[in-house]
Amino acid sequence: MTDNELIKLGQEIVNYCKKFNIPLDYLLEILEDQKVTPMIMGKAMEYNAYLILDFILPKNVWSVQKLNLNAQPGTFDEDISITHRRSGVILKVESKSAIRNSFSDGKKTRILKEAHFKVKCHRSRSNIKLAQSSNDRYAVGTFDIIVTTPLNSIFQSKTIGENLEVIEKNNIREELYHYYSVDNAEDLIVACAKDWRFCIPETIAIDGFIPRTPYSITSSIFVFCAKEFLTQIN
Repeated sequence: MTDNELIKLGQEIVNYCKKFNIPLDYLLEILEDQKVTPMIMGKAMEYNAYLILDFILPKNVWSVQKLNLNAQPGTFDEDISITHRRSGVILKVESKSAIRNSFSDGKKTRILKEAHFKVKCHRSRSNIKLAQSSNDRYAVGTFDIIVTTPLNSIFQSKTIGENLEVIEKNNIREELYHYYSVDNAEDLIVACAKDWRFCIPETIAIDGFIPRTPYSITSSIFVFCAKEFLTQIN
C-alpha cells in the first residue's frame, strides 16, 4: 500500500471506531478476542475466496462478484456469484469454515484412516429460526460449489488464553509442519489459509441434503466426503 492509502485506511479505522463507540486504544485487543476472531476470520474467508477466484478465472470468460445480501426468512445469504459471460449461466459459490480443533491424523478414528478435518456446512441457529424449520442442513441445490481451507481446524478449542492457539495433540502440529514445509506456527497459519479446497455438493449429498460436517481429506487437494458415504464404502 502507498503512504496515502495507509493514511486513508487509518482515518477510516478511526471513523469506524467513533461510529460504533469502540475505544481505539483497545481495538486490537477486541479484534483478537477468542469470541471475535473466528467471526472475523469467517467473513474474511468470503472475501479471500472472492479475490482468488477473481484472480484465477479469465475475465473475458467469467465475471466474479462478491455479494453482500441480507438473507430473508427461509433463504441464505449468498457469498460469491460467478457468471459465465457468453451463456449467462450463474454459479453460486459458498465459503464454509473448517470446524475448530477438528484436524485429525486419522490414526485413532474408525471411519477415516488418514489425515482430515471437518467443515461446518449447516445453517446457523438464527437462520433456522427465521425459516421456521428444524432442519439445519442445506438442500443439495442451494450452492453450486463449496470452498474452504483447513485454517480453523488447526486451532485448539476451549483454550483460556487471549489468542487462538495452534493444536498440539498427538504430534499433529509436527505432522502439519512437515506437510506444509514450515517450521513454526505463524507460517503454518499462513499456509493453511492459502490451502483452498472445493467440492460439488452433489458429490457429497445424502438423500438430497449436504451433510452437516463433511470431511476434507488432507492428502487430496479437492476432496470432501461425508461420514455416511465413508461408512458405506468401508
